[in-house]
Amino acid sequence: MDSVSCNTMICGFVKSGRLDDAYQVFDKMPLRGCVSYTTMIMGLAQKGFWMEAIRIFKDMRSDGVIANEVTMSSTISAYSRVSGVMNAGMLHGLVVKLGLEVFILVLTNLVRMYCVCSCLLDARVLFDEMPERNVVSWNVMLNGYSKAGLVDSARCLFEKFPTRDVVSWSTIIDGYVQVGRLNDALTMYRAMLGTGLGPNGVMIVDIISACGQAMTLAEGQQFHCITVKEGFDCHDFIQATIIHFYAACQKIELACLQFELGSKDHLGCWNALIGGLVRNGMIDPARQLFNEMPERDVFSWSSMISGYSQHEQPALALELFHEMVAHGVKPTEITMVSVLSAIATLGTLKEGKWAHAFIHNNKIPLNDNLSAAIIDMYAKCGSINTALEMFHQIRDKAASVSPWNAIICGLAMHGHAKLSLEVFCDLQRRNMKLDSITFIGVLTACCHAGLVEAGEQHFESMKRFYNVDPNIKHFGCMVDLLGRAGRLEEAEELIRSMPMKADVVIWGTLLAASRTHDNVEVGERAAESLARAEPSHGPGRVLLSNLYANAGRWEDALSVRRVMQQQKLARSPGYSAI
Repeated sequence: MDSVSCNTMICGFVKSGRLDDAYQVFDKMPLRGCVSYTTMIMGLAQKGFWMEAIRIFKDMRSDGVIANEVTMSSTISAYSRVSGVMNAGMLHGLVVKLGLEVFILVLTNLVRMYCVCSCLLDARVLFDEMPERNVVSWNVMLNGYSKAGLVDSARCLFEKFPTRDVVSWSTIIDGYVQVGRLNDALTMYRAMLGTGLGPNGVMIVDIISACGQAMTLAEGQQFHCITVKEGFDCHDFIQATIIHFYAACQKIELACLQFELGSKDHLGCWNALIGGLVRNGMIDPARQLFNEMPERDVFSWSSMISGYSQHEQPALALELFHEMVAHGVKPTEITMVSVLSAIATLGTLKEGKWAHAFIHNNKIPLNDNLSAAIIDMYAKCGSINTALEMFHQIRDKAASVSPWNAIICGLAMHGHAKLSLEVFCDLQRRNMKLDSITFIGVLTACCHAGLVEAGEQHFESMKRFYNVDPNIKHFGCMVDLLGRAGRLEEAEELIRSMPMKADVVIWGTLLAASRTHDNVEVGERAAESLARAEPSHGPGRVLLSNLYANAGRWEDALSVRRVMQQQKLARSPGYSAI
C-alpha cells in the first residue's frame, strides 16, 4: 500500500477514534515521512490524546524527519495541554531553528502556550514580534490576559484590535465577569450590540452565572431581559441558568416561577431548582420536587444528599445515598464529599471505613476535596492516626490546600497542637495559597497549646502576608486564646475593634473566660453585650450568676436567677469559640 493511501486510512481511523487501527497502519508503513507523522500527530491532538501526540513527535525527531508548520502547530497544541514553561521555550527555539517563525498558526499556538504557562510577558513579546497577526492571534493574547485576571491589560489590548469578532467581545466580557466587574461587563455587552454583533449562548450563561455568584440581582435581571429579547430563553440550558441565578440571589419564588414557565422535559431545570431550594435551606420542598422528577441523574441525587448533610440531617443523607446506590446510579467525588461529611457529623467510624472502601472499590477519582473529606471524617470519628496515614499518602500529590487544612484542623481539635503547627510549617514551605480555613486550624492549635504570642503572630500574618481577611471565627479564636491566658481586657478590646458585629458566641466566650479568671468587671460588660445581642439567651445569665457567686455577691447571683425564672430562660452548655 502506498504512503498516500496509508495516510488517508490513518486520518480516518484517528478521526473515528480507532487508535489501535491507526497505529497498526502507521507501524506497518515501510517509509514514514513528514506527512505520515503529521497526520498521526494532528489526529491525536485533535481527539485529545495529547501524550500520544507528543510521543509520536519525539519518535519523529528521533527518526530524523523534519517537522513542518502543521506538525509544529499540532505539537505545540498538545504540549500546551500537559506541560510547562520549559517546554514552551524549547518548542519556541525549535520553531526558530526550523525557520517556521513566519507562519501565523505556529506563532499563535506558541503565544497560547506561553499564556497557559502563565508567562504573559513572554507571550506578549512574541505577539508583538509576529510579522503578521489575524483575529485569532489577537483573541489568544486577549484570552491570556483575561484568564489571568489582568482585565485592564486585556482592555488596553482590546482597544488596539484592528477587527473584532464575537469571540473577542465574549473574551473581554468574560474577563470582567470573572473578576466581578459586572457593570463593566454590561457596558461592554451594550457596546458589542452597538457594532451589530449579537450574543451567543455561552456568553449569556457566563454572565448570568456570575451575577448569581455575586448575588447582583439588578444586573442579572437586566441580562435576563436581554435573554428574552434575543430569544435565548427558549434554550433549556439557559433556562436552567436563570433558575440557578434567582435561587442564588435568594429570590426562590422567581426561580420557581421560571421553572413553571419553562419546559419540564429538561433535567437541568429540575436540578437547578432542587439545588436552589437546598441552598436556601428549603429541604422539604426540595425533597418533594425530587420525588416528582420524571427521571433523576447523579446531580439530582447528589444535591439532595448534600442538602441533608449541610442542614444537620446526616442520617437522611446516608439513607438517600444507599437508595441511590441501590438504583444503580454511580456516585461522583462530589457525592462522596457530602456522604463523608454526614458520616463525620454522626461520628460513625464503621460507616466511614465502609465509605472509604466504597470509593476505592468503585475507582472514584480521589481529588483534593475528596481526600480532605476522608481525612476530616477520620479525624471527627476519633481515628486521628488513620487521618494522618491518609494525609501522608496524598500529601505530595495535593495541588490545593484542602487536605492540609483537614489535617491541621483535625490535629488541633484532638489536642495535638505541636504536630498541627509542624504540618502548617511544612505547608508554608510549599508556597501553596493558604485560605481562611488554614488559619482556623492554626489558631485553634495555638489556643489549645496556650501559645498566645504565636497565635498573635499568625493572626497578624493573615492579611499582611497571605491576603486573607480575618472573619468572625478567627476573631473568636483570638478571643478564646486571650481569654484562656487571662488577658481579658485585651480580648475585650479586640472584640470592640472588630470590623463586624460580635455574635453571642464571642461575647459568651469572653464571659466564660471572665468567670474562669473571676473578673467581674469584664464579665458584667460581656454579659450586658450578650443580653443586647440576644435577650432570651439563658447560658449567658447562668455564667453571670456563677461569676457573682464566685465573687461572693450572692444577692446579685440570686437576682440573675430570678430574672431567668421570670423570663423562663433555658440553661445550656458553656462557651468556646473553638
